[in-house]
Amino acid sequence: MPETALVERGRPEDVGDFDGRPLAVVTHRSERRRLRSLLGFLLAWAILVGAWEIATRTGFLNSSILPPPSQFLPTLFHGGLSAGVGPDQVGFGEAVVDTLLRVLAGFALGLVAALGLGTVLAAQARARGVFLPMIQTIAPIAPVAWVPVALALVGTGGWAAIFVVFMGMFATMSLATVAALTEVPDELVKAARSLGTRGWRLWSRVILPAAAPNLATASRLSFFAAWMAVLAGEMAGIHSGLGALIILGQQQFQMDIVMVGLVTIGVLGFTMDRLLLLIRRRLLWWESRASTASSYA
Repeated sequence: MPETALVERGRPEDVGDFDGRPLAVVTHRSERRRLRSLLGFLLAWAILVGAWEIATRTGFLNSSILPPPSQFLPTLFHGGLSAGVGPDQVGFGEAVVDTLLRVLAGFALGLVAALGLGTVLAAQARARGVFLPMIQTIAPIAPVAWVPVALALVGTGGWAAIFVVFMGMFATMSLATVAALTEVPDELVKAARSLGTRGWRLWSRVILPAAAPNLATASRLSFFAAWMAVLAGEMAGIHSGLGALIILGQQQFQMDIVMVGLVTIGVLGFTMDRLLLLIRRRLLWWESRASTASSYA
């Protein structure tokens, strides 16, 4: 139906600005795309769970080592799920809370520090020449290698895990920040300067918004690094959290606890990543609008 007809009928809200397409059409197509994505996600997991169940029931997989979902998921809902004995006992609920708090604290501290240092290095070429090689040397060190240092500095417990998370993502996020800020097109910066934009206005209104999409992507990747770092720390010597729960379950050959821990790690990691993606879409609203317009062009 032509746009003029829609306006004449008193429905101007149906007229969109996506290449002249009605807004209702664009919204409907967006909803269908999200529905297809959700159905694809559910279908993939249904296939995986079904194949897992069939493989264990036919003996292709050893159910005592890799118990199927129908065997280990009920233990999650019975309550009182724990591994270990005495003072080393780790409960499921407590482990989830400990791991989430540690990764969020370490991730927040590492993100703020990396963005600050990366911005300074991107703005100051002399500082970049001195400190960038140091960060490049720290970046390849695996997070689990920082566990002995953390234990020696602060002992076992939450702060050791936060330290491991911080060191596991700080260097790589700093390098990503420097790369994102220094790779802003020169034409964009020159055009802004020709219009009289200087100093902090140039950074806040031109360089940072231009680098924001790359910084958002680097932040999501850094979260995965932080997530793996805290689990590595909990498995290697910090006797609490989901990592410790999995290790204790393996030592006691309680594979249902191990599988519950692995599934929980995957679900929580996926959920946090979706949350970061939602935050990105809300903060970088211009990027989402541009991608939507191009998809229907």
